[in-house]
Amino acid sequence: MKERIKGIAILLFFIVVAFVYHHKYINEFPSHIHAWAQSDRYALSLGFLDNGLNFFKPQTFVYNHQFPDKWEVPSEYTITAVNFPIHDYIPALLMKVTGSTSPWVFRMYILLYSFLGLFFLFKLTFSITKDYVKSAFAVLFAATSPVFVYYQAGFLPTIPSLSNAIIGIFFYYKYLCENRNKHFWFSLMFLTLAALSRTTFAIPIVAVLSVEFIRIIRKESNFVAKILPVTISALILLSYMLYNGYLRNLYGSIFLNYLLPAESFEQVKETLKYIYHNWIFQYFSIYHYLIFIIFTISGIVLLIRRKTKLKKPKIYFGLLIGSYLCGCILFFFFMLQQFPAHDYYFIDTFYLPLNLLLILLLVLIPKTEKRGIRIVKIAFLSIISFILLIQPIKSQKQRRETGPWDRTEITINNYNNASSFLDSIGISKSSKILVLDAVAPNIPFLLMQRKGYAVMHTKRENLERALEWNFDYIVIQNEYFISDIYTPYPAIVSKLEKIADNGKISICTLSNNRDRTLLDFIGLNQKKPIFETCVYFETNPGDFWQNYEPIDQESYSGTASGLLSPDILYGLTYKTKQFPELQEKSRTLLFSSYFLRHTDINCEIVVSIHENGNNVFYKSNNLQYLLQKENEWQKVSLIFQLPDIESNDYEFAVFLYNTGKSTLYYDDFSISVY
Repeated sequence: MKERIKGIAILLFFIVVAFVYHHKYINEFPSHIHAWAQSDRYALSLGFLDNGLNFFKPQTFVYNHQFPDKWEVPSEYTITAVNFPIHDYIPALLMKVTGSTSPWVFRMYILLYSFLGLFFLFKLTFSITKDYVKSAFAVLFAATSPVFVYYQAGFLPTIPSLSNAIIGIFFYYKYLCENRNKHFWFSLMFLTLAALSRTTFAIPIVAVLSVEFIRIIRKESNFVAKILPVTISALILLSYMLYNGYLRNLYGSIFLNYLLPAESFEQVKETLKYIYHNWIFQYFSIYHYLIFIIFTISGIVLLIRRKTKLKKPKIYFGLLIGSYLCGCILFFFFMLQQFPAHDYYFIDTFYLPLNLLLILLLVLIPKTEKRGIRIVKIAFLSIISFILLIQPIKSQKQRRETGPWDRTEITINNYNNASSFLDSIGISKSSKILVLDAVAPNIPFLLMQRKGYAVMHTKRENLERALEWNFDYIVIQNEYFISDIYTPYPAIVSKLEKIADNGKISICTLSNNRDRTLLDFIGLNQKKPIFETCVYFETNPGDFWQNYEPIDQESYSGTASGLLSPDILYGLTYKTKQFPELQEKSRTLLFSSYFLRHTDINCEIVVSIHENGNNVFYKSNNLQYLLQKENEWQKVSLIFQLPDIESNDYEFAVFLYNTGKSTLYYDDFSISVY
């Protein structure tokens, strides 16, 4: 009873801590790191509401699937194959009960499930160490991992599966200690539930069965008693795997279902290097690693000096950890190409066995009855506990940092309130929408509250193919239209008729007007710019232009052009603090210029606004994606939606930024503001 009360008290403490970590973000739409994957899970949950809570027909909002057709083949259904979606289905039930489809319902479910896992991690640690302080510290170590905290109240099934795996291992340790078959049954039940939703959690099942195999050989375990639970577990996993395969063959899937090992030793090295630089201190903070190293060294020294003898349950627990880690290493190399882009794969694999190893190391640290030593130990643990507790506050904020490079966040902002916008112009909820350049497949449709087709790669052939599909309306993001859709496929302006535009997205239907120009389509043909300027490199353009250095080696018109050479970081720049029109309302900037490259390039067109010393607007487009041909002058047109500014202390700039030390010629450098 005392153990339970202390366990509940510790759990309540971590609930309070989680509130500090998550209260700002609990109703946040799936965004930032892995918004794609998280929005897919949110879409599954809303899909269950749409299909009458039919568990066996999971669906999202997208009619074309990534697998096996790479988004290129439309379907009549939004049904998708997916691993046992119980953790998407239960949030749908909760949404049905609460009457709310807001993200907080899903996030709260995942958060509560994480508490269940932490509670059983405490129980497991106490069963092994018989020490409340050590048990609380083990939970603290696990609960403050930056990557764990980020997904602790997210949308992925990783956290519930992790919790189920912890519960399963807890019952297996009880089985090792008490040898009661019901504990083995409970262990396999929770481990099977974990593996159903995340295949990677089949690794702890294999680890448990490996240990049992050794125990059977040593005649410490009954083989016959294992046949039924293992058979049931295997049949459940196999049955859903076969059903999922049936769904995949019939409908396709938006979820990966095959291995992605490295293709060469060089790729292995590059991948490991990338993981180290980008994720190593997201898996654990530097303080976690230092603590782990200290405990490892201390444990080894104490083991050698004191010649500590572990009892059999602890020895088999150590063997379980070793088997688990071996399985994770194998999985790591079989799925190596996924690890650089998916930090949550760490939670699926190494996170749990490393925390279990920490528990075993804590066992090696002896108890002491001397009050002075005990006070010092508690003080030391309190200090490092405080350090660990404050790490996720910083990491939560860092993981939500955004900027002009974050196309997913920009897409979310552009589609915000899109549902109301479509309602206002009479587009029904049942209309099928074709989204050109969706960025993340389900995000636009979630925010429009409509289903449709997603064009994920805006190559000419993909755009041409998509325009033949069975849709009712086409939606584009205004700021990416010229760079990502018009540039690879200029003829598209003659095929679309814009019927509505809220400044961020445009609603179109199919058309066939071959006389329509780009300016006609974006609606600027009938408007006179409030400001325009152009540099032809024949005469000095004036004081607002910087880095004007004409050369006569190449030219598009006239006898000269500009040159961006490897030793020039900033090319031609227009900069002014005298642009009062920006203080009246938001404006549209149309940039155009001709460019010539003889080699590969990596440079950007940048538009920025500084206000009161702060960068309030910064948009860039990399020319390497826009200039497809070498040794030929090509026109690039870009559109930017400028915000209104409220201060007199500002600076507006348009410039070439040579990020990759490229060589590039440019001519007829034009800026028009509407």
